[in-house]
Amino acid sequence: HPLAALAAHPATRRGLAMQSLAMLGGRRRLQQRLPTPVLLMGLGLVALLAWRPRDVPRDVRGSGSGTAFLGAAAIAGETGGEGAQAAPEDPCHALKAEIMGKVWTGVSRWENAAVAGRTIMGFGSQASKLVNRTLAYFDAQVEQRAIGGCAAERAEIEKILKQQLHSVFLLQRSTIEQVLYQNLKKDLLRKMQRKKRELNVKEKLRLLHESMSDYDSQVRELRPAFIENTERDRAEQRLSKLQWGIHELPEAKEMMAKWKMERMRKLGSMRQSKGLAVSLSPGMRLMFRPPGLGNFQVYSRRQVGPPHNLNEVAMGLLNDGDVMDIYNKRASPPLIKFQPTVGIDVSSG
Repeated sequence: HPLAALAAHPATRRGLAMQSLAMLGGRRRLQQRLPTPVLLMGLGLVALLAWRPRDVPRDVRGSGSGTAFLGAAAIAGETGGEGAQAAPEDPCHALKAEIMGKVWTGVSRWENAAVAGRTIMGFGSQASKLVNRTLAYFDAQVEQRAIGGCAAERAEIEKILKQQLHSVFLLQRSTIEQVLYQNLKKDLLRKMQRKKRELNVKEKLRLLHESMSDYDSQVRELRPAFIENTERDRAEQRLSKLQWGIHELPEAKEMMAKWKMERMRKLGSMRQSKGLAVSLSPGMRLMFRPPGLGNFQVYSRRQVGPPHNLNEVAMGLLNDGDVMDIYNKRASPPLIKFQPTVGIDVSSG
């Protein structure tokens, strides 16, 4: 009986005995709180649980050996038993993983260089050779190890390699396109600045064709043999949009506004310069000649007045007061000498 088996367990008997002692020790308190029939039923239940039948086998009333066997059986059922071994790995899949692990180092290095904005010299030929060598090595290993039915793994290796190398090619192509875009922009603005006008259609098309020639030559070196579309149409469309709309850039607008102001200023000056024009510029010269032998001299000249009609003021100091003035036939020159001046500017248009 399940109840008898539970009662036969040593831990169960010890626990029930301790509970019986606790209940008997507190019998007086229970008699005060509970009626007599309830106490009698409780004592009978304790006696029934503490009873150990003689016909129960020893292994059934042991300490959990049946539970331990059941857990081991469940684990053996999941793993296939202690003697069972894991299914052997597919040799084609193992060979594929081995080869991809060797090849992926170089592909990752190329990818990092392309992401950093650098181009790989001779990438097209190197990528094509990498795919061919990898597939040839795979075929040689399949033949050497006598493995059959690896066509799916070979096709998967070829597909993964070509996809990854195609991505590296597109990154480098994008870098070339961006560099050519900036160079074409600088060439158009430089030519506009040199000619001081907006470029005509012929001049723009010539620069565009030069940029596309550079694109073709650089992409040709980077394109592997298994890639057909180099996205030339996309690059040509972007560069063409730049050369047709170069006059809408802020730098071009600033230059055209500057040229317009210069033309207006030039036209205004040409209208004002027609005929004969005379401009008078008054000035002044002031000279101090204190006593001395002429061994100290200071002279200064400044222009004052508006920019279109400048006046000149000159001041000087010479200590030759003790030297005879031979021009005026005097024993000594005057202390202060003032001389007004007038400058005449004549222009004709």
